[in-house]
Amino acid sequence: MRLINLSDSKGQIRIEFAGCNMKCPYCVHIKQPKVEWTIEDVVDFAISSSTEDVYMGGAEPTLQKELLPLIEQLHAAGKSIILKSNGMKPEVLKTALPFVKGFVLEIKAPLDDIPAIMELAGMSEERTVKYVSLLRESLVIAREKWMRIWIRVIPEFINTETMPKILPDLKGASEVMLYQFMSNPDFDLPFMGHDEPTPGWAEMQQLGEIVLEEIPMVRIVGEMGSQILKK
Repeated sequence: MRLINLSDSKGQIRIEFAGCNMKCPYCVHIKQPKVEWTIEDVVDFAISSSTEDVYMGGAEPTLQKELLPLIEQLHAAGKSIILKSNGMKPEVLKTALPFVKGFVLEIKAPLDDIPAIMELAGMSEERTVKYVSLLRESLVIAREKWMRIWIRVIPEFINTETMPKILPDLKGASEVMLYQFMSNPDFDLPFMGHDEPTPGWAEMQQLGEIVLEEIPMVRIVGEMGSQILKK
C-alpha cells in the first residue's frame, strides 16, 4: 500500500495514505513523496507501539485495496481506529463500521453549491454531483458512530453567509472542526491568492458560534492554536 507517512509521534499512530479520487488544487498531498509498505509491516509497526489510538487519513484511505484487511487486523489487535475519508466510497465506510471507533468527513462548501464544490474538488460537474450524493450516503453511515466533520475555512467558500446553509448537513455530528486555511504548511498549498492564515481568528470564532446552533462542540484550529467551543 502507498503511504505518505507512518508515525506514532503525536500521541497517536498516524497512517496517512497516498492517492486520491479528487484533484483539490490546494491539497499538499499532490507533491508529497509516496512510500510502499506491506500490510504486514504496517500492522507490525502499530502493534509494536504502546499507543492504542490509530488515525487513518492522508489523501484518501478508501482507495487502498488493503484498507479493510488492515482495519480488521488493527481492530483485532485492540487498536481504536478513526477513519478519515472524503466520502466518495460509502460502501467502504459501511464495511468498516464494526471495526472503527468513528469517522472524520470533510464538507467543502454548502452541498447544494455545485459550482463551488467543482472548483474546490477539481472535478467536472457530473462527477461533483455524484460526489455530493455519495457524501450524503457516507454522512448517514458515519452518524452511526462518533463523527467529526471538518471544514477547511477558505473565505470565498466558507463564511458567515454560507455556513448557515451547511448546518442541516452537520446534524448528528459529534463535533465539527473548523480549520483556518493556510495556518499549517503541512496541510495546504496557496490558493486563490491566499498564502497566509485566513480568515482572521475573530471570524473563525464567529463561524464557530454559528455551528454551535446545531452541534454541541466546535474545535477551531489555526495559527492561534486550538480552541474548543461548547454549548
